[in-house]
Amino acid sequence: MKRVKLYSKFGSLTLLAVMVFGLLSETVMADNKPTNIFIDLNNEYVSTDVQPYNDQGTILVPLNVIQKIPGITVTWNNTTKTVTVTRNAEVIKLTADQKYATIGSKKVALPVPSKLKNGRIMVPIRFIAEAADAYVEWDPYNYMVYVAKPSKELIEKTKSSNLAEARTATLQLPKVRSLKPVTGTVEMRDTISYYFPEGKSNQVFISLDDGIEYYEVVGAHLEEKWEVRFGKKDPNGPDFWKYKIEEQSGEMPTITTGRLTFFSRNYMTDIASYGFINKNGIREVSGEQRMQDDEFFQVPGEKQ
Repeated sequence: MKRVKLYSKFGSLTLLAVMVFGLLSETVMADNKPTNIFIDLNNEYVSTDVQPYNDQGTILVPLNVIQKIPGITVTWNNTTKTVTVTRNAEVIKLTADQKYATIGSKKVALPVPSKLKNGRIMVPIRFIAEAADAYVEWDPYNYMVYVAKPSKELIEKTKSSNLAEARTATLQLPKVRSLKPVTGTVEMRDTISYYFPEGKSNQVFISLDDGIEYYEVVGAHLEEKWEVRFGKKDPNGPDFWKYKIEEQSGEMPTITTGRLTFFSRNYMTDIASYGFINKNGIREVSGEQRMQDDEFFQVPGEKQ
């Protein structure tokens, strides 16, 4: 069941309503369970000429996949059937059909050995990626392996004292998802909204169609922590509670700031309205500004 995307416990009910008020998101699942395994490396799909496969819980991939991981060099010796991975001065070797690898002079047991398949060497992606200081996550619902290893420069920008620069860099971090996706229907819309707790860049809500996704910075990647689909308006709810939660996955986050800062960008015009949503759930639009490629800007009056 492949997730389709366009781009893609609060302290009180009023703060939860803040996120519900006017939010629309797009997350859908196809009806059929996926048969192929996909690789996402730093927000980019990696194409493979030989399909990755699952061997006793270990995902094996062809050599061209790991060759794309930043910070390592990979070579193949067809005579000895050995893969050599070099990271800085460290050398890692894996030989086809051997149940161990070597890291320098140390032997390390592998969950499954590397194998030759259709004339190609297949290697355990988690072992090599983690040896390369990358983060690896398996999404069992969409058959997706996420490999995250952003550049040091991008990581430093996420820590910038300039809030706009930090937010822009944060949205460029590799996104990792492993929650059970909520169901829904695709409806093409021309606006995407981002909501940050005031003064923060390491927490973000992203809205598209009929729900939202919530991400937090974990290590050097953005990790999905909550996904929700809203239903119809609740006629019995107070004004700030406009929609019912019909389905959710993960845990509703806690927001400790009094306001949220929002950016609502129109794809057609690249014009974004921006401002704040206060603790009572009231949206306060500060103005409009051109916003391309999710390059955030400073919102006047925002506390840092």
